[in-house]
Amino acid sequence: MDRIAEWDTEAILDVLRRHLNEQRPVTLFNTYQGLPIVYEAEVAMVHPEVVGLIAHPYQTACIKQEHVTYIQSREIPWLVQAQPVSIDYTNHVVMVDKLRISQSITTDLYRSLVSPAETVRVEMDSDVGGAQEGTLVSLAALEENTVRLVVEVSVYVPFDRQDEVHLTFKLPDTRELVQIGGVVTALNDLHDQELKRLTVEGQASMQDEISVLAYIARQEDAVMNRLDQAYKALRRGKIN
Repeated sequence: MDRIAEWDTEAILDVLRRHLNEQRPVTLFNTYQGLPIVYEAEVAMVHPEVVGLIAHPYQTACIKQEHVTYIQSREIPWLVQAQPVSIDYTNHVVMVDKLRISQSITTDLYRSLVSPAETVRVEMDSDVGGAQEGTLVSLAALEENTVRLVVEVSVYVPFDRQDEVHLTFKLPDTRELVQIGGVVTALNDLHDQELKRLTVEGQASMQDEISVLAYIARQEDAVMNRLDQAYKALRRGKIN
């Protein structure tokens, strides 16, 4: 098995040179407002100090915002992190440097994590913590009909990992009532605030799951519309 230590910058550049010579694309990964933005890119130039990529227009806007992109190739067993040096929004050319294997990525590059456009109150109930309230931060659809929710609550709410909890909330656009039974999988305190975030994974009835998936799809469409506007603004030169 390949070891990370064996993949220095020169080894990565060797692979990208083969992509350039054989005219094979790589894949770039970014996110925009919780939505994975993943498109193929053409390797246009490989120098010891910088690599040139012809990317999808939306990818250029994401790279501008995140100041990073991740490159994937079947020949490299890990994602390669790269930082932009310059971005040409008209010709979609991104020059990157500082290529290295990324050993820890906190952002989910593969799954949509949508946030409601307005405040959504969540009622929570469990045998351990009793009845509590929180605010929905994000929603994601996982495998095997599972939904992941992040809920912001008071730091004094007595929930802990592996606690079973029942969540009830209304979707902000349709006002449909959704109920999900799940388990607390993570707890994260917010620094300098008397708040924490619970990650809950669970399942809903078929109808509630359909409602959640439809809401996620609508939010994805809204995010893509905002990304389109962000790219057009960059091309017009209205964002530095």
